[in-house]
Amino acid sequence: MAARPPLPWVYPYQEDGPRLGTIVLRPIVPITLAAADVAPTSLALVDSGSEHVLAAPWLATAIGIDLGQSHREIGLGVGGETVKVRFADVTLRLQAPDVDDDDTYLEWQGEVGFPHHWRPTWPILVGQISFLDQFTVTMSRLAQHVAIDAPEAFDERYGIQCGS
Repeated sequence: MAARPPLPWVYPYQEDGPRLGTIVLRPIVPITLAAADVAPTSLALVDSGSEHVLAAPWLATAIGIDLGQSHREIGLGVGGETVKVRFADVTLRLQAPDVDDDDTYLEWQGEVGFPHHWRPTWPILVGQISFLDQFTVTMSRLAQHVAIDAPEAFDERYGIQCGS
């Protein structure tokens, strides 16, 4: 494994579109999911409005999770409709930026939901639980970048204790 660069890790926004004749820019980070197997690294939309991490069902298959077996299942509002989502505990890896080594990452355990039907442009959406609760995340449309920093960075920057 290559030496891990220090935080913060900064990623450029990616184009998503066109929408109504214009290019839309999105905060995107590279995420790898792992369980019994390791999936290919996928681009994930950082979605502060999503409570959960959600991933395309083909990624569950890629990491060896059988969604037909009993998993926690709930109905979630996604894209204006309610869809059934099955959740599994998996390993998530945030891949380091600008490193040509797939073995340079930050890793944690989290709950990932796999909807029965997948429509988003990106194969993974990272939200509040199992992503935004792991890091201090700064998104800037002005700078067109998203920065991932240590959890305590928010406290150090603003003098607010996590969980207060």
